[in-house]
Amino acid sequence: MDIKVNKRQGQLLSETIAQWQQQHLIDDQQAQQLRQSYHVITFDWKLLAVYSFWIAIACFILSVILLVADDYLIALISRIINTPASVLTLLSTILAGLLFFFGVRRRQRHPEKTVSNEAMFFFGVLITAVASGFLSHTTLALHWRESVFILIPTIAYTVIGLQLRSVLVWLFALFGIGLWVLTETSYLAQDHFLFWGMNIPLRFIFVGILIVGLSAIFKPHSRFYFAKEATLFVGLIYFFNALWMLTIFGNYDSLRAWSHVKQIELWGWSVAMLLITIGAIFYGIKNNNALIRAFGIIFLLLCLYSRYFEYFWDTLHKALFFAILALSFWGIGSRAEKIWQLGSKN
Repeated sequence: MDIKVNKRQGQLLSETIAQWQQQHLIDDQQAQQLRQSYHVITFDWKLLAVYSFWIAIACFILSVILLVADDYLIALISRIINTPASVLTLLSTILAGLLFFFGVRRRQRHPEKTVSNEAMFFFGVLITAVASGFLSHTTLALHWRESVFILIPTIAYTVIGLQLRSVLVWLFALFGIGLWVLTETSYLAQDHFLFWGMNIPLRFIFVGILIVGLSAIFKPHSRFYFAKEATLFVGLIYFFNALWMLTIFGNYDSLRAWSHVKQIELWGWSVAMLLITIGAIFYGIKNNNALIRAFGIIFLLLCLYSRYFEYFWDTLHKALFFAILALSFWGIGSRAEKIWQLGSKN
């Protein structure tokens, strides 16, 4: 069996086989067989396909947002088509169902085309959002609040994503949950900007925690295990972005109130973020979780850069600030190296 790997994976396999050979875990014949079992590709076409589809999807998302958000454009399309919004809602719903149906048929016929199959489901997601936009202009829904038209497609994405085992549709469900929470809580908060004493970033701290907790439910032998990594990724995005914004804005209900606050008064949020990001890094290293480790590293650096621009931009020389950071991380690296060496000896 000839396995295709990229250059980095090929280098890792080659070094591993060479080490096994030096340690006499395998003989020369076995090492040669292992080297012939994989093939290093010079260009990662799969990665290019993934990026291309994601860029295309991002462009489609932008076009849908602009379409749904523009009431004038929706009304203009309705006048051009000369069809009631209720009929357009029904037709677009049927079209969305057909797109999901043909997407499943295509996946059954060509299961090897995983990237393009997932991208095909996006068109069903797109038309579902359009159907919700048309629904908002029907007489039945004239007095419904905006969050309802976000909740309806979000529920649809949740059910369809889990039933079809589609990571792409499930991602839209998770982002829809965040958008619904933002819209609904903002409506309930009205002009106070605080919902149960929490501003928007603090609310999303709990949204992120709940979604990260949801990812822990998906066990390896579960039918929904396919959604575990995507769920964890979205939950971490919500959580760490909200935490970073809290270190800048705090839990204030308006920009006017925040403008009278000195940044030094928000030091508690900064300390919390430093401890959480460092904890995420150590958790990721200990449990070999690259995703949590990466989030910890990225947001630790982001927190340090933010604090530098807030506290030390005008007072501390740039070279001195980064020298202090370099020495601190050198110390951490040296300590980690000693621990690693002790583990290797054992």
